[in-house]
Amino acid sequence: MSIFQVGWSPLKMTNNSKVLALKYRPQVFNDLIGQEVIVETIFNSIKFNKSANAYLFTGIRGVGKTTIARILAKSLNCENGIDNLCEDDFCTHCDSIINSNHIDVLEIDAASKTGVDDVRDLIEFSRYGPTSSKYKIFIIDEVHMLSKQAFNALLKTLEEPPEYLKFIFATTEIKKIPITVLSRCQRFDLSRIKSSELFKFIKGIKEKEKGNVSDDALKLIVKISEGSVRDALSLLDRGMLSVGSSEELNLKKAQEIYGYFDKSKLIELFELVLHGNEEKVIQIYRKFYDQGVEPKVFLNDFLELIYYFKNINSISLESVNFSLNDEEFNKIKDISNSINSETLILFWQFAIKTLDELDIVSNQNLSIEMFLIRLMHLKSLKFNENELIDNDISKISKSDSIPDLKSE
Repeated sequence: MSIFQVGWSPLKMTNNSKVLALKYRPQVFNDLIGQEVIVETIFNSIKFNKSANAYLFTGIRGVGKTTIARILAKSLNCENGIDNLCEDDFCTHCDSIINSNHIDVLEIDAASKTGVDDVRDLIEFSRYGPTSSKYKIFIIDEVHMLSKQAFNALLKTLEEPPEYLKFIFATTEIKKIPITVLSRCQRFDLSRIKSSELFKFIKGIKEKEKGNVSDDALKLIVKISEGSVRDALSLLDRGMLSVGSSEELNLKKAQEIYGYFDKSKLIELFELVLHGNEEKVIQIYRKFYDQGVEPKVFLNDFLELIYYFKNINSISLESVNFSLNDEEFNKIKDISNSINSETLILFWQFAIKTLDELDIVSNQNLSIEMFLIRLMHLKSLKFNENELIDNDISKISKSDSIPDLKSE
């Protein structure tokens, strides 16, 4: 069956959408955040009539790949031109592209249309010029899902397309795209959004929505979203719906909603591990688990904490992506002076090993508890320095003592 018979259905989005990620989706280049260099390059290429045959946008989820693809499509076909791109009162072309029903702008999900026959239909369709606009544009999302044969079928058209035809690709898996395709595209790597910029953005959205959310809760949202605008807006949406209009979404409430835990408690747990207080360590961890914290989330945060203990003297508070507040930052700095680097490196190795172990055991919670107990008993083990570097915990020998806390 042809991709032009099924595969995508128009979905009308309005500014009254209750989902923040859709309601505040950028419609013009000026609305985008964190991708200024890319936006300037694309803007100039269209303004000076030097747009590429094919564009490729890559990056993590939620940083604007598909959004930029749609804005690019609008910029190429807008009745008002790139300098006066529609912002509110949309022209016929811009309105149709926003609502995914433009006859000359086809948006395809490569995850469901992966075969060579689908691409051949696309190429056949490309032989006909645009019906109503300047360019015929194919937006292919998750393009890395295309088969090898499908990519090969695209090569000739990508290299020498008709003047009216443009390809726009988006992917999160750039390594899966053949080099022969990459060389025919103008590639743009979208970066994660900086924490300070994302914080400012979602705070502005919170104020527009008249949401009662504390700055600390917003910082937690930024932390969890890991530079993804869509994730941040989805988390903000969920948080504001959870507390309603009368209650404030503070840090404590946000931690409960998102299954996140207080970093100061994790620092306390780490310190107790160093001193071998098994009872209190297990007690604190079980509180984390009772709050709904997933074992993998706990381990990844534990790894992050090890990194801070190892490198705290070479980083600043502003560079830790809102992971720590002033008090936590200073506490780590104080404790780090009493820990040997070798101990932290070994802790890191055991944590990585336990991450692998979580995929094997049925009760991941028990693995974490045993992991913490093993850390507390490390000083009774011995190791060989070269085998430590090889990251093979199972080969730890009995030749030298494992460094523990620095001697006075």
